[in-house]
Parts: sequence; structure tokens; C-alpha cells
Amino acid sequence: KEPIEKKDVMFKIEYFDFDVKYFVGDELRIMQILVNLLSNASKFTEKGEIKVTFRQMYKEDQVANIMMRVHDTGKGMSREFLSHIFRPFEQEGVEISKKYGGSGLGMAITDQLVKLMGGEIVVDSLEGKGSDFTVFLNLPISTNQQYEDKKEVVVEEFSFDQKRILLAEDNDINAEICLSVLNAKGAFVERVENGQVAVETFKKHAEHYYDLILMDIQMPEMNGYEATQAIRSLNREDSQSIPIFALSADAYVENKRYSKKMGMNGHFSKPIDFNEMEKELGQFFSRRDIDEKNI
Repeated sequence: KEPIEKKDVMFKIEYFDFDVKYFVGDELRIMQILVNLLSNASKFTEKGEIKVTFRQMYKEDQVANIMMRVHDTGKGMSREFLSHIFRPFEQEGVEISKKYGGSGLGMAITDQLVKLMGGEIVVDSLEGKGSDFTVFLNLPISTNQQYEDKKEVVVEEFSFDQKRILLAEDNDINAEICLSVLNAKGAFVERVENGQVAVETFKKHAEHYYDLILMDIQMPEMNGYEATQAIRSLNREDSQSIPIFALSADAYVENKRYSKKMGMNGHFSKPIDFNEMEKELGQFFSRRDIDEKNI
């Protein structure tokens, strides 16, 4: 019953072949299906990986077939048990119930939720090898694909020219690449090797000296998250307003969300696409300008 963070388990999320952004469906039921499947995978997986895959299969008459698969490398199930896994209160033996707990209702409820939405669920499993639970749903395509922001946002072109940037990066090769590219684009870059020095360097300069900070996550002495929180807690006017962007090899959605939770304004994945970075920075500063005008 250990949480996944304490197990030797890698968690992954994958998206494939989506050319539609919004669908019409029962969000609560879909979330409950995924929660049940992930809870089951986490319960029976001690090492290896749990991977969630979303794939748009095909479209026809404004309806898309969506596949959601939860794969794990857990204990797996016997062929005999697979034949009645979706019956209420079914569990694979008394020892399973004692060790892992649960009522045996989770899979029965999941099966009913899928059927209520006109979908199909398929299970593939081998004892000692793991399990795949795959759900297929036909979801109508929303006629409105522009929900996220009704405001007219004119994205100004961003330029690194004359920008003062604090770069916190402990890897010499990564730092050299950043310095070479950003200097070539006209930026003034000051590089430090860990989070502690980044905080001290920020403090020693006048307020609003830097235009932005690029902060590596994994660094000695003080990591990027800790350094960001230390800067945000400083008693000076620009400690909250200075844009801080994470640099990390971790590109999963949960990593990006965590960076923002820790006080960062965005998250750039390594290896860095500097053209894409310019686009995202342009969007960030344009939206910030609009928000400041509306205050």
C-alpha cells in the first residue's frame, strides 16, 4: 500500500495522434475510470513502470474514437481470473485480499462506467509480467475548439537582444550551449553553478536588474526549486515579479505543473529549443502585459 513515490516505479504519460483539442463527454466518469485503473496498477506494481497512453484512433461524422490504456509491470493475473474480473466483489484469492485490501468492486464499477458511455474495456495480463487495461470511447468532437481564452491576445515578438539573464546551470556543457546561443542573440548572460549562488547573485544586484532567470532544477548545494522559493521570499519589490523559468530534462505534464507550484513561471525541457523558447517567452510577456493593464 505504499504510495508510488516510495516505490521503484516510473510513471509516464503519453499522447499520440491527436488533431482535435476538445471533445464532448462525461468528464467525471472518465476521471473515475482512470482513477480506478491507476489505483489498481499502483496497488499491484512494486517495480518497473506504470504508463498511461492516450491515442486518437480515428474520426468519423464528427465523432472520434479515443483509446486510453493503463499499462503496468506488476504481478499480473491468471487467465482464469481474467474471465470474471469485472464481477462485483471478485478478487484473485484470499491472500490477495489480505495483502492488498479493497472490496473487489473497483473493476466492476469501472466496467459499468465504460458501458454507460457506450465504450469497451479490454484486459490483457500475464502472471508475473503485468497488465494492460485498455478503454475505447467514441466521443463527439466539440464544435468550439477555442475555449481556453476568449481574449484577443496579440503576441509580441520576443527578442533576447539587450536582455539581462541570470542562468543557473551546474553542467558546463549545457551552460556553454546556453551562453553561446543567447549571447549570439544579443543577451547579456550571467552564469552561476548552483541555486545558492543564484540567490546571492540576484540579491547583490539592484532591483529589476535582471529581465528573467533560467533555473536548472537539479543542482548541488541548493536545487532550482529551493532557489526559486528563496528568491520569491526576499523582501524586495522584484522578488515576486522576476520571471523564473525551469530548465529540466523532465518533460512530463506533472513536472511542469510542479515547477509552477514551486513559484516558477514556466518550464523549458532539455535539450532546449531556443526558437520555441522565444515563442513561449513572447506569449508569456504579452499575457503579462495584458494582465497588468487590467489590474
